[in-house]
Amino acid sequence: MAKGKTTAFFCKECGFESAKWLGQCPGCREWNSFVEEPVAKAEASGKRGLSGTGSGGVTGVKIKPARLSEIQLDEQDRMKTGYEELDRVLGGGVVRGSLVLVGGDPGIGKSTLLLQVCRNLAFAEKKVLYISGEESLKQIKLRANRIGEVKGGSAVFM
Repeated sequence: MAKGKTTAFFCKECGFESAKWLGQCPGCREWNSFVEEPVAKAEASGKRGLSGTGSGGVTGVKIKPARLSEIQLDEQDRMKTGYEELDRVLGGGVVRGSLVLVGGDPGIGKSTLLLQVCRNLAFAEKKVLYISGEESLKQIKLRANRIGEVKGGSAVFM
């Protein structure tokens, strides 16, 4: 993008980014799907290399390339969901600091299953962030009431 640009255009359907508004998205071919969004300015630090989240999810830790043989795996890196089959599919549980995207047909129980997993993790004193792009907070609360109490102190809903 050009220097000094403060906004960019994004397709609401597929996320395609453009410097200018387009009538039809080249990514997904939807019409009139572009919205204008502000662009966050990157700060120049003068330092080279990667920074961000290192092992264990610690922000600000410098990360560097590593050989696979140098990486240590611990069983504690995974959290059990309380559902044996889901843990098996996830390779032994949810990896700490990871993001799990669950997709499928409408009405098959994705949200209910994931809210139950959040409940199980919260009862195990784990911090949980539940993000939904399809349901309002009230809809999530109604589902939570149906499946049983979710320990709200360690679960955050968006």
